[in-house]
Order: sequence, then structure tokens, then C-alpha cells
Amino acid sequence: MLTFFERELVEKRKWLTHDEYIESVAIGQMTPGPPIVNTGICIGYKLKKIKGALTTVAGQAFTGTVLAILLAAFYLKAKDNVLLISIMKGVGAAVVGLLLSVVYKMARKTIKDYKTALFALAAFFALAVFKLNPIGLILASGILGLVVYGRRTK
Repeated sequence: MLTFFERELVEKRKWLTHDEYIESVAIGQMTPGPPIVNTGICIGYKLKKIKGALTTVAGQAFTGTVLAILLAAFYLKAKDNVLLISIMKGVGAAVVGLLLSVVYKMARKTIKDYKTALFALAAFFALAVFKLNPIGLILASGILGLVVYGRRTK
């Protein structure tokens, strides 16, 4: 979904800059609830203020809920099917590849110097090795970013 959002909103339609998109993803990650929905709300608000945010909520909540119910009902009836099990293994592996692709693209565009590389590595190790709270890590990174970069832009 993140790749789709970026391609449609940043590259094709040019409604957002890459930095605005990354900011929306960051806000979506640190606010309570599903990150992709929160990212969409943030983007909707950036584009059309309250109307955009409400439209995004309605579109994502309705379609996502209906689709989840239909898929869950199908899965419960067919979960022991050998063909479905094989398909789900393939889908699971593809999802990992898609996530790695998103991480790579975001890193290539976001990590611009050794300081941002250190932030990224520190955050990765804080989550992967030390199992720190992601929300606390984001807040601490924001404060540390203010200390390291000051109030200058770009």
C-alpha cells in the first residue's frame, strides 16, 4: 500500500512532495490505530483539510472492513485446503519482498548523509535488538533530530 500511495500521489499525480509523503508515513506510524489508515488520513488532510481526512476515513474503513469480512469468511471455510495453504505461503513470501522494496526506496530517498544513516541504524537496532517501544523511539528521534539539526530546513 505504501508503494502504491507513493507512486500515485508523489510520482504520477504530484499532489505531494516526497518529503510530505515521508512525514505522513511517520505520523501514520506513531499515531494510534492502523498505520496505513492513519497515513491516509494525514495525506487526505494535507490535500483537502477536514473533507479530505473524512473522505479518507470513510473510504478506507468501509472498503477495508467489507473486504476483511469477506476474506475472513472465505478463509474460515477453506483454511485446511492444501491449495490455499500453498497460496498463502507464496503470498507471505511476496509480502516480505514488497516490504523490503518499500524500505529500500524510502531509505534511498531519505538517508542523505551519515547523520540520517546513524538515526536509521540506531532505530533499527533499538527495535530489533533491544525491543524498545516504537512510539517512544519516534518521539526520542524527533527530539534528538531537533538537537542534531537545530531549526534549519533541508
